[in-house]
Amino acid sequence: MFCATGQAGLARNLTAGEIVAQVLFAARRLASGDLPAPPAAALSAFASLGSLRASSPEFPDEGRGQPTAADAARLTNIVVMGMGEPLANYGRTWQALRTITDPQAFGLGARHITVSTVGLPQGIRRMAEEPLQVNLAVSLHAPNDALRSQLLPVNRRYPIAELMAAVHDYVAKTNRRVTFEYALMDGVNDLPELAHELAALLKPLRSPAGGVLCHVNLIPLNPVAESPYQPSAPEASAEFQAILERSGVPATVRMRRGIDIDAGCGQLRRRVGQIER
Repeated sequence: MFCATGQAGLARNLTAGEIVAQVLFAARRLASGDLPAPPAAALSAFASLGSLRASSPEFPDEGRGQPTAADAARLTNIVVMGMGEPLANYGRTWQALRTITDPQAFGLGARHITVSTVGLPQGIRRMAEEPLQVNLAVSLHAPNDALRSQLLPVNRRYPIAELMAAVHDYVAKTNRRVTFEYALMDGVNDLPELAHELAALLKPLRSPAGGVLCHVNLIPLNPVAESPYQPSAPEASAEFQAILERSGVPATVRMRRGIDIDAGCGQLRRRVGQIER
């Protein structure tokens, strides 16, 4: 496992009310003016299941793109990710999302919500049948089973062929783009040949009009003391992205924030847990 947050283990799933409470907390903080306006500091509030963030150009495939000054006072995008697996808590997750999108509650548009999964095929197919058309993101991190099983033990149960079959079914049903998350690790999954392999895996995800219905978020790993993995060098990240782009697969290298204070993705929960113990 390369995620420091995951090393804490699972205590339990969140209730729908607890998920909604995170949205309420974030919305109130934004409205109070306690937080700086995005994109200077995008809001992140992590818990066992979800994360919330205000609009940011780091996520060009989510929401409305560049934030405005008015966006500083309201929550514009939600990403359900972090510790835990939303599709393993499916009923409560969708109960919460229905509340969040209810005009009598937050009224947030479904297209401004992304649900991230490590790749549970049955859950992905259920998502395709949902009237609530939220976005799908898949934590992939490797283009083949040997490497992905090393990084993500869930791959031993749901190998890439099963995962991608479900993603193809999702795309065929919804005609919607899927985001693939790929944490770049120095000398592990950032080699040029793996970029070519990833491109070959994803290029068949096409719309009836022929466009590629996927986007790859390349995320240089946030380092943690307990992990042997290190982030890819900027040159390796840029080359990996360029190979994908030349192959016709859209890709973005995400900017890392907060790592200097252990507040990057996967770091904050781990650090807090250590202090509490």
